[in-house]
Amino acid sequence: MILCVNLNAAIDKTIVVNSFRLGDIHRPEAVKALPGGKGCNVARALKLFGEEPVVTGWVGGTTGQFIENGLQQEGIGTDFVYTDFESRTCTSILDSSNQMMTEVYEKGDPVPPQKVDEMLVRFGEMVGKYTAVTLSGSLPPGVPSDFYAQLIYQAHKVGVPAFLDSSKDALLQGVAAKPFLIKPNETEVAVLAQRELTSLADFAEAAAEISTRFETIVVLSLGKAGAIAVQGETAVHAQNPVVEAKSAVGSGDSLLAGLVFGFGNGRSLADSARLGVAAGTANTLRLGAAQFTRQDFERIYGETAVEPLTLSG
Repeated sequence: MILCVNLNAAIDKTIVVNSFRLGDIHRPEAVKALPGGKGCNVARALKLFGEEPVVTGWVGGTTGQFIENGLQQEGIGTDFVYTDFESRTCTSILDSSNQMMTEVYEKGDPVPPQKVDEMLVRFGEMVGKYTAVTLSGSLPPGVPSDFYAQLIYQAHKVGVPAFLDSSKDALLQGVAAKPFLIKPNETEVAVLAQRELTSLADFAEAAAEISTRFETIVVLSLGKAGAIAVQGETAVHAQNPVVEAKSAVGSGDSLLAGLVFGFGNGRSLADSARLGVAAGTANTLRLGAAQFTRQDFERIYGETAVEPLTLSG
């Protein structure tokens, strides 16, 4: 079983309209609402890989009930800490005429200190039961920036590998706790490297430096350009095929799920990267996060190329 930490849970609502214009009334072509937040998306993708994910975090109110009940109806386990305030809703408006996405993400209410402490205790009690833990997304208001670092230290104590996908201070402090793997994007890896990066070689060198400094695997998500994966002195570039994408929402989370599945099943760095990139690409073919089919994944996996990268150091 894999524990998916989703601290900033939400209902993810995607609305498809044609020729979206500010100030106009629109009648959607489609509307899809799912239990969301990055951890929920990771869990959904892991379920497609045949894993048994369980989602934890904070939920509250009728929105929280929708999130928990929806996950359970999908066959995904839950172990939430309940709050007195309503969980948030995140809305994405997809313009079908040009595939442009407009996103409105609610910030959410602050988590009270006693609920922060309750989550720390709950995590410490449960993490040892799992083969891996994913830590995904931003931290809600009221949660200290070192919270992911605290969870990673707890996972270390019981020998459970932690996969971190966050940003800003949560990433900076989390990576210092030496997780098994981090999944930054181009902006985040430049912040970690503390310099401007422009070429594929620049990104690979920066990822290698970060991998060595923090003793972690770095998988750098490059969007349409695939991903660079680095472990110490070994680096590869996984490149996905060109597809007709409908929505990229949840693609990074599907990428992370593929990585967790790969490493958890003894796959190499190269093949784990290939699995992740194929999952992230398959995710773009359907509306809604982690809604890809096994058939789409297998086809794209077969068309995803992996090449070694030479590091100058």
